[in-house]
Amino acid sequence: MSRLSRRNKRKRLVGNVLAIALLLFLIGAIIVVLNFNKLQGQAANSLANDKIELQRRNHQTKKPNYNLKKVKPISPQTLAHAWRCRRDYRAIGQIAVPSENILLNIFRGTGNDELALGVGTLRSDQRMGQNNYPLAGHNMDDGQTYFSPLYTAKVRGQLAKGTRIFLTDFKKVYFYRIDIAYFIGVYNLRLAFNRKKFAQKPVISLFTCDWTGQGRLFVRGHLTGSQSLKSASRYVRSTFKI
Repeated sequence: MSRLSRRNKRKRLVGNVLAIALLLFLIGAIIVVLNFNKLQGQAANSLANDKIELQRRNHQTKKPNYNLKKVKPISPQTLAHAWRCRRDYRAIGQIAVPSENILLNIFRGTGNDELALGVGTLRSDQRMGQNNYPLAGHNMDDGQTYFSPLYTAKVRGQLAKGTRIFLTDFKKVYFYRIDIAYFIGVYNLRLAFNRKKFAQKPVISLFTCDWTGQGRLFVRGHLTGSQSLKSASRYVRSTFKI
């Protein structure tokens, strides 16, 4: 075989390899684009559940931010930043909605990192089991990440009145039952504040965006009781990861 023929053969081989590599890259890119929301939801779910029981041992180094209007939608950038800073935030409790397979850490504030790691409090003065206890969480519209199960259940007509919500501050457990759930405007946050009537009838208020980002799902439940975490039933204690 002549030197020229060998050279042409090598060129064809290299060209074929590059063409195959490019084809595989394009196929991979198409798969990622078509499944982007699913993959992002899986990444967010993994972040929120990564060593969830250890988050309460962190030392809080970041000042809480309570401006929910400045929260950005979940993105690869917000998830990556939250992952890098995850040890700078201390969980103050956990929320569980057993029927919807929800278990999330609760953090002070509603900054981008806090809401990428779990759910956040909307006021600096709120206390579990007292008055109005509001929490905000993202909706990935996948039925499993953050507060997505609440949204999915609501739009399917399956979020039943009386659904149980458990809260713990790692010392006590607070029991709530859902009374109402309806959609509100995205900037309608007055429902997060205290009112005099809640002093005698404490409530929990949950907020999550709808799939358009132009509105929010609002869920409210009333307090039915509380007890020490140690004295709670095995079922209740096993609901949390502590």
